[in-house]
Amino acid sequence: MRWLGVAALACYAIHAGLHLYRGRFADALWGCHVASLLIAAGAFSELATPVAIGVLWLCFGNPIWILDLATGGELLPTSLFTHVVGFVIGILVLKRLGVPRHAWWKATLAFLGLLGLTRLLTPRAANVNLAFAVASGWEKTFPSYPLYMLLMVSAGAITFFAAEFGLRKVLA
Repeated sequence: MRWLGVAALACYAIHAGLHLYRGRFADALWGCHVASLLIAAGAFSELATPVAIGVLWLCFGNPIWILDLATGGELLPTSLFTHVVGFVIGILVLKRLGVPRHAWWKATLAFLGLLGLTRLLTPRAANVNLAFAVASGWEKTFPSYPLYMLLMVSAGAITFFAAEFGLRKVLA
């Protein structure tokens, strides 16, 4: 289990290192990247809940990341470590530890906490975790940021609920 924790931590470190190198360390706080830290923490401590939260965040964030890439977003090769390798590691750890019940609402609360932390620690211009504004290019579809954020958090909670249910069935 420890080697999976080391691997998840390495995934984050490699990608965060690139953001640091580029002078954009705030980007290391995107939920999909922080998910690798949660997966590492859960693997080291052999606690399933942090791992489940990280995997659930990736279940929601990875499709958004793919949509971003498909609409012209920049692909950083190191982002594969947090989005893909981190997800696989999380699944492997959950296969061993099991998927804890009610992780979906904990993932929702943890994400709200991350949004607050992001607003405190990152510049508005970076819009990390979309904590300040509607995603670029979606302003006409969502002219109200509070409504947009309510939709995103609600969609996240629904995804977390469905993914927890699915993971419990698949990994049982």
